[in-house]
Amino acid sequence: MKKNTVEKVELKIDKIQVRLESLSDIMFDRFIDHSKDKRPAEQKFYLGAQNKVVFPATNIKYFLFGENPPGCAKSMEGKKGKGYIQTGCGHVFVQPSLVPFLDNKEKEILFKEFDGAKFRVDKDSGRTKQGSLSIKQEAKDRPVLCHPWILEFEITIVENILIDSTKLYNWFCKGGLLIAIGTHRPEYGRFTVTKWE
Repeated sequence: MKKNTVEKVELKIDKIQVRLESLSDIMFDRFIDHSKDKRPAEQKFYLGAQNKVVFPATNIKYFLFGENPPGCAKSMEGKKGKGYIQTGCGHVFVQPSLVPFLDNKEKEILFKEFDGAKFRVDKDSGRTKQGSLSIKQEAKDRPVLCHPWILEFEITIVENILIDSTKLYNWFCKGGLLIAIGTHRPEYGRFTVTKWE
């Protein structure tokens, strides 16, 4: 009796070290639940151990592959965007899961208080489009990390026919200005790519 043999497939993997440096302040509005109670601004940060200000890797993936609001794939690839989103969700990974914010001396940024210099509270109200109308939302307190800030992380790409290092680099370069990260973007959260290797 002949045994079936399975041929082992080697995945080609590309790892990229990325450094993003701010061009503007970044705003946060971390969602917790559907409670109607008002939350203080400091609860809307993403905080790690010892009050390190961090940015979830999933939010970097939303920057690339988000559908609402649109990320880089949907914004920059037009009708082909859906294919890029599908491929990217399965072939692109960001590590670590919580990326610490660094200051311009490359030290991790810790939240202590809203001092007006490194951290401040924004009390503006956003606008929502509803058909042809622009509706002003209720003003709420949102925390802001002031420029300058830095994010360093690693991207892993499993070889595929649509997305490679060059494609991602171009998305990050354009998206850093046109899409940005955080909330109330692209007015907040704009950045430039200073390392890609």
